[in-house]
Amino acid sequence: MKRIPYGPVRDGWRLTNFSLGLTYNDDVLPDGSMYSYWQEGPYYDFSAAEIEELETATATLYAMCLEAGDWMVEQCPRRTAEGRRRGFFDSVCPPDVCFLTRIGVPEYTHEQIIRTWFDGDADTWTHRDKDPDGRVPMQTPDFSPSVYGRFDFWYNGAGTTPKLLEFNAQTPTALVEAAVIQWHWMDQTGVSKHPWRQWNSIHDRLVGWEATPDGEPAELGAWRRNIAKLREARPWLPEKPKIFFAYETSDTSGEDRMNVAYLMSTAEEAGFPVELIAMSQIGWDVSDDRVVYVPGPGREHEAQPIDVIFMLYPWEWFWHEEGGKAFFRNMADPAKRGTVWIEPPYKAALLGHKALLPVLWKLFGDDPERGKYLLPAYFADSKGAKTLTSYAKKPVWGREGGSVTLVRDGVPITENPSEYGSDGLYVVQQLCELPSFEGLEGTVHPVIGAWLIDGEPAGMGIREDLGTAGLVTKNNCNFLPHAIETEY
Repeated sequence: MKRIPYGPVRDGWRLTNFSLGLTYNDDVLPDGSMYSYWQEGPYYDFSAAEIEELETATATLYAMCLEAGDWMVEQCPRRTAEGRRRGFFDSVCPPDVCFLTRIGVPEYTHEQIIRTWFDGDADTWTHRDKDPDGRVPMQTPDFSPSVYGRFDFWYNGAGTTPKLLEFNAQTPTALVEAAVIQWHWMDQTGVSKHPWRQWNSIHDRLVGWEATPDGEPAELGAWRRNIAKLREARPWLPEKPKIFFAYETSDTSGEDRMNVAYLMSTAEEAGFPVELIAMSQIGWDVSDDRVVYVPGPGREHEAQPIDVIFMLYPWEWFWHEEGGKAFFRNMADPAKRGTVWIEPPYKAALLGHKALLPVLWKLFGDDPERGKYLLPAYFADSKGAKTLTSYAKKPVWGREGGSVTLVRDGVPITENPSEYGSDGLYVVQQLCELPSFEGLEGTVHPVIGAWLIDGEPAGMGIREDLGTAGLVTKNNCNFLPHAIETEY
């Protein structure tokens, strides 16, 4: 792993990147200076063996996360038929019993979180039509599609082991630049002659590919594969159901819109009708008890039912908002006419928070083969936390480095105050300072973003930040492309 400081600079690269979807490249920093998110010229160079190491770590950690999700579900009383029956009349998930309650997940969401986690598994509670006592209707197997996610790794090349920093399981961005922009950069610069050139099959794994003359078989891709499974569970859906894609318009940078628009374009390329909408256009039809798309105020008569929707919006916000209970109740429709959400709620409640880190350490910290990808992690108010003198303190429900504090030998070295963490829920993770490389403006610190598509390792994007403050990667970092075994 090397940082090449003086790589090729393409003529008109800003316009090229803009035309490919990177419309949110330029910004003005608080000090008035201009900032370019994409860095043209420098790039990171990896050996094939290093890429294989990162790919192995990604696959292994995802399997570990699935086991951690099972452990979290086991702590919830609503996982059992008796718990659901009792929970219909009373609370059964106090924080000293239920892990989900402990980390702030509202109890009314637990049943659907667990259901979507186990959808389609014949050995789970969704399999039977009724409870043994015959009183509580049960869901028959369904399917809740999951399309993508991103691990953030510490990694410093050959001789080191990737370490998990966090899992962006539900709403990761930086997809456009990882899947599209850096791939075109590779094509246009030709810096690598290695057969792999770049670890990047993100687009192909979303869309699929045809059989090749050299014998590589055709691949359906994540969208076709997931929708096919969904139609097996819900045969009334058309062969190609319309997929809505929703984003939050309060993000004025355009980043959310373009990440969602890119995912939408891959679903369209895979053969599905699509529509891009704002989160504010998701409504509720009281008469039909349905989630609907409402084009605008006064146009309720034009509302369309939503069968399948991808939303780039945190579930941990959604379930605290007015109307959240209705949306979760809709998921429970025994006739399977409820809206299918991508990503499903379990991606936030079981995997997409920092509390995953102490659970992984509890389950795998002593495993020499799998635990090597982890850093010791504990809830901040636990006994284990007191064993760490150098650590990163992270809010359970944090984003973009907000409210993360790094402590070295008991002394804070960087802080990033934000609105996150106001609930007092924090974890601590053993400090593992990001690697240092020399850039034109000083020392930079890269973090590896390893992408999963439909649960499979699919590629990498690299963000880096500057100086001591750059040890926490924030939303004003830089994105750099990568290549494999270049000779530049």
